[in-house]
Amino acid sequence: MMLIQIAILDDHQIVIDGLKLLLENEDALKVVLEETNGFELIKKLEEKTLKVDIVLVDLMMPIISGYEAALMIHRQFPDIKIIILSMNNDAKTIYDLVEHADIKGFLPKSVNKTEMIQAIKKVQDGGLYFSDELLDALEIYQKNKNEKEDFSLSDREVEVIQLISKGLTNKEIAAQLFISEFTVSTHRKNIFRKTDTHNVASLLALATKLHLLPKIP
Repeated sequence: MMLIQIAILDDHQIVIDGLKLLLENEDALKVVLEETNGFELIKKLEEKTLKVDIVLVDLMMPIISGYEAALMIHRQFPDIKIIILSMNNDAKTIYDLVEHADIKGFLPKSVNKTEMIQAIKKVQDGGLYFSDELLDALEIYQKNKNEKEDFSLSDREVEVIQLISKGLTNKEIAAQLFISEFTVSTHRKNIFRKTDTHNVASLLALATKLHLLPKIP
């Protein structure tokens, strides 16, 4: 049986230790690299002294986020498979990671040993590992994303919608975007026309559905 060599990237050593404990008695799996900093992990991978098949990546990290680390790993080491291990299961974030970092799986940090091992082996064999719930969420997000593109909203119009959602007036939006009030007014008219909405409440309801508004921490 071929040994699957694993790297772990998480800013909490206690999480790394817990993952190693889960995997230590599995003959087919071996943790060969662990780091709490994305830059350090990439530096170790660049040395090419260790063969790594799969990297388990946490998303919420300081210095360099797991999202950025996943993009860098995919760009520099396309043969290494990436599984995200995080409590953040935001559909947009995962969708973007699938599209831009070619991640092969997602696991919550509450994952048990059986599921963890099953996911690693499936990904190593060329498969994907996402829960049914997450796949449903990704499908809904993609549908909404396509709808947003159908509305042909520009990046500037999306910015205006986001500022409207914060309760800013045309004058305040103009000041923040360094444009005239007349331009803001024109953007608003175009936004209502493109989205076929007739008031701020219906516009923001649609914007929420299309994931246009920033998440509230």
